[in-house]
Amino acid sequence: MTKKIQTAINSMLKPAGVELVRRTANPHVPGYLVAKETLKAARARGLSVCEFLESVWNESGNAEAVIDHMAKFGVFDRTICTICEIGAGAGRFTEKTLAKCRPTQYECYEPDSQWAEWLRTSYGVVAQPSDGNSLKQTESQSADLVHAHGVFVYLPFLTTYRYFHEMARVVSERGYIVFDILSEDCLDELKVSEWLRSEQYYPCMLPRQYVLQLFESWGFALQGEFSGRLTPGTSHYMVFTRRKSV
Repeated sequence: MTKKIQTAINSMLKPAGVELVRRTANPHVPGYLVAKETLKAARARGLSVCEFLESVWNESGNAEAVIDHMAKFGVFDRTICTICEIGAGAGRFTEKTLAKCRPTQYECYEPDSQWAEWLRTSYGVVAQPSDGNSLKQTESQSADLVHAHGVFVYLPFLTTYRYFHEMARVVSERGYIVFDILSEDCLDELKVSEWLRSEQYYPCMLPRQYVLQLFESWGFALQGEFSGRLTPGTSHYMVFTRRKSV
């Protein structure tokens, strides 16, 4: 979170006597909103955490729109027993996913301990220990849905690669892998200018064709693609399943 954004948020929350501060450094993710302060701010405005964050980030309705796109590509058509989410954060996508299905187990790898505990108590998820690059607590081919939102847009390439490999390992035979990246189309000259004006310097580009070829080499097929909002621009979502044997 940049100083510019933090100042804008705090000016909006000042009448409620609430101030957001940047949390202490985390070795796995860039600056994020502190759980305690964010929850307090959401309550002060009479909003859910999801509603509050989407209003602050000017992304109202984005989480629901993303989950609806996933549904269109068949992600929720079959019974889902186990879900694994990377970097669930404040649970924006956790909440919307659980509105679509009722898994017997929902695993979250969230490196921020405060948010991990909040996810556990609020949604009944299994908050797995996170080392910032693996899903080592999850068994191979055990998850019917493995997803991440707004994660691979900022992680260094090799960290993202390790997570991709782990997602391919843990997804079940008929399961789905869903995530977003910042592809070339998301970072043309105009959009890069918008990012520079926003003073947010975290974006890490991943070429769409590289990601597609990587997953195809691991035996996966692309089921669909769509855009998501990532203020001040957009991200590119990809939906994969294992290729069916002929």
